[in-house]
Amino acid sequence: MGPGNPIALDTGALTRDQIDLILRHLPGEVTFVDEHDVVRYYSDPKHRLFSRTPDILGKSVQSCHKPESVPAVNRILEAFRAGTQEFVDLPATKDGRRVHVRYVALRDGSGRYRGCLEIAQDAAALDPAPPA
Repeated sequence: MGPGNPIALDTGALTRDQIDLILRHLPGEVTFVDEHDVVRYYSDPKHRLFSRTPDILGKSVQSCHKPESVPAVNRILEAFRAGTQEFVDLPATKDGRRVHVRYVALRDGSGRYRGCLEIAQDAAALDPAPPA
């Protein structure tokens, strides 16, 4: 497995370095917000869609959004907590590029809400290839 102590997971074991490599190479970027709406993690791919800096870690997710976006953020999180939604897809535009953002409710084995994962991808990368 390489250097480092493997971390046992439900379907295998990975070292901290392997987990970091996987998260850095996902096709897009991810941000994890815990059940208290606190930003705990963001991936750091080579080509970012949305600006992220270490100073957001430990802050409320609401403080990382424009004030006009906070009501929508709160509605999504409330729906996740209530169990009325498991994910929300939002199209967005960033610097003239189409972006696909998916928010996913994270639940533990007993169904308890444990946080939210934001996944952002360049929407052009999701378009099917043109016919040959």
